[in-house]
Amino acid sequence: MKPEEVARVWDVGAVQAVRPLGGGSINGAWRVLTAAGAFHLRVYRSPDRARAGREHGAIAAAVAAGVPTPEPLPTRSGGALGQIGGELAALFPLAPGAPVPRRALTPAYAAALGTFLAELHDRLPPAVPFEVPQLRASSIERTVERLERVEAALLALPAPDEVDSWALARTRQRLAHLRASPLPDHQPAFPHRFLHGDYHDGNVFFVGTRPAALIDWEQTRLAPRAWEIVRCLDLSLKLDPALSTAFLKGYRERLPLSADELADGGAFYAFLQERNVWTYESVYIEGNPGPRRFIGPPPYVPFQVRWAALT
Repeated sequence: MKPEEVARVWDVGAVQAVRPLGGGSINGAWRVLTAAGAFHLRVYRSPDRARAGREHGAIAAAVAAGVPTPEPLPTRSGGALGQIGGELAALFPLAPGAPVPRRALTPAYAAALGTFLAELHDRLPPAVPFEVPQLRASSIERTVERLERVEAALLALPAPDEVDSWALARTRQRLAHLRASPLPDHQPAFPHRFLHGDYHDGNVFFVGTRPAALIDWEQTRLAPRAWEIVRCLDLSLKLDPALSTAFLKGYRERLPLSADELADGGAFYAFLQERNVWTYESVYIEGNPGPRRFIGPPPYVPFQVRWAALT
C-alpha cells in the first residue's frame, strides 16, 4: 500500500505513511498518517459493493440514532467507497479511546459493556430501509458436508502446525457430535430486529472506564437481541461467571431482560454455533489467515454444555 494511492482517492492532504494493522479477521486494516492526523483505512476483501454499502447504511442509521461511531470520509469523486489496487476501500477517522484487552477485562468493564449494548439496542431502530440479512443456519447435512471439506483440506496440508492439529481434532470431534446427537432446529420465540451483529470487546473503544465508540458494522444482522447478548458473553467474557453476572446487571440496569428471553437467546445461539463453520472455512478453504487466532485447542465442547454450566 503506497501513500500516493490513498492521497489519490481521499482529500486528506499529504500522506506520510500507510502502515498495516494486524487483527483484521475479515478485511484488511491500515493506519494512514498525514500531516493533519491519523486515519483508519479499511480494505474490503469481498468485491461485493452491496455488502460494503450495507455497512455504510448501517453506520448512517446508527449515527442518526445517536450511536457514537466513526463515519467514512467522502472520496474525491463523491461517495464513501473508493478503490485501492482494484479493491474497495473506505477511510475513517480514528475512534476515540481504545479497546480494553480481553485479559484486562474486569467486572467493571464487563458491566460497562453490558450497559453500552443495552443503550445500543435502545437507540437503534428495530428495522432499517435497506436489506439486512436475517440470521440463519445451515442444515445438519450441509454442516457435515462443509466440515468434511475442511477435514480434507487439513489432511492435505504439507506441513501442519500446532494450530492446524487443533483444528483437525476439533473438526473431527464436531463431526462425531453432529452425526450422533445434534441439536434440533430452534425457532426463536422473540422477534428479530436490526442489530450490530459483531458486538464484542474488540469493537468497543473505551475512554477511561466508559465506552466511547463502536466500530465495524459489516456483520449487521436481523436477529433477536438476546442472541447478541449471549454472543458477547461467549466471545468477550468466555462465560466467566463474575464477568457475565456484571455484564447482565449492567444491561438490565438500562433495559429489561427476562430470564425467558435470555434463555431463548442462549438456545438460538447454541443452535447457530453448532452449525457455524465460518472460522475453519475462512482459514482452510478461503485462505484467509485472520481467523486462525480463534482456533483453540481441543476438545470441542458444544456451547449448550458450557451455557448450562453458567446458567
